[in-house]
Amino acid sequence: MVLALLAAGLVFCGTAAASFVPAASPRIKTMGRWIPADNGSLYAGRGGVVVSTQFEGTGVQVQMYSDSQGDCWWLKKLDDGPLIRFKVQMGMNVLFQNLPMGKHTLFMIRDTEGMRGVTILRGFYFIGESETPAVSVPTAVQGNANHSGTAARTGKPTHNKTVGKKTVSKKNANAPVTPPVQKAPRRRSIEIIGDSVAAGAFIYPEGDYFQRESSYLAFGPRLARMLNADWSLVASSGEGAVRNNEEKPPYNAMHAGEQIERAFYSQKEPRWSNQMDDPDLVILAYGENDFNDEVNRPSDAYFKEQYKELVLKLRQFRPNSVIFCMTPSNIVTSRRSVPGMGGAVAELRAAGDTNVYFVDLNARGPLLGPSDTLDGVHPLASGHDKIALYLRAYARAVLGWN
Repeated sequence: MVLALLAAGLVFCGTAAASFVPAASPRIKTMGRWIPADNGSLYAGRGGVVVSTQFEGTGVQVQMYSDSQGDCWWLKKLDDGPLIRFKVQMGMNVLFQNLPMGKHTLFMIRDTEGMRGVTILRGFYFIGESETPAVSVPTAVQGNANHSGTAARTGKPTHNKTVGKKTVSKKNANAPVTPPVQKAPRRRSIEIIGDSVAAGAFIYPEGDYFQRESSYLAFGPRLARMLNADWSLVASSGEGAVRNNEEKPPYNAMHAGEQIERAFYSQKEPRWSNQMDDPDLVILAYGENDFNDEVNRPSDAYFKEQYKELVLKLRQFRPNSVIFCMTPSNIVTSRRSVPGMGGAVAELRAAGDTNVYFVDLNARGPLLGPSDTLDGVHPLASGHDKIALYLRAYARAVLGWN
């Protein structure tokens, strides 16, 4: 029954007039790793993904599904109101209702990492908004326009010529030509690839593991907001660059390298293409799980070689990005990671890649105090804020951002 409703796009939204806008509509802006489907839906299997839209009406509902791998928490925000956390239900979710008639802006952020499966965003019902005919989109902005204003070009450009001081079409020399669409300036963009700390584990004080997690409040999205940048979060709890949590040699489980090109954590396909985005900065945030067991940890030499291979794979995928190789915030694992991580970066830079940087969070002593972490490993909100501030200084210096 649910699948039939999903296929038909049928939901129940009361008796008030409402317009349905599919998720893949140009009206819907996205940030992060979203994959469009032929039926107009969008799929996301990562934490921190964002969807936003504007509407004119008195309420908004969203039709969402998942592959049922557990509860998934989201944040919603209307206009200048507060962020409100909610657990997604299969099917229709009432987001806001009984609003004053007028124009509104909606933001939604997935707060739960990709281990909780794939979210299927079918579309939105805008209550009180009358059905409107499809609006033709100029060629320069057709396709899946994203949150940063970039768009895929489709169709053939019109070839024009100049007559006197007027630009006219070859098809009708007497008709004025519509001025070219001005493409929005490219926004700054940061991608964070990391473990449970990058995913924002244990930021909230109560609930089960995933209920206590907040992708939005984690250091990566915090840093992006500090720098007025878009973000993409590719974070997986328990994962390491070389060794996962509780893993013993010979370290043959899936590690960080497998995540670089995955759109979703839980599925090998579809792959994420480096043509879909082009981050200015990529932060590799590993080392905690690699070194949290003194007995089963990798040797410095082994870690250095494997970590170097990871960065080389990332460089192939992100040829234009600055790469920050960041130590854990935990002072114990941070010190253990320095020889191999720092050594790998030094060798890569000596080989010519001067856009890769080693970022030692504890180079000047412990960055976080006892009150900044839950357990010495997972930062609380104050700890994530300190990490983001530390990284902001590096980003400003390296990228020239203010």
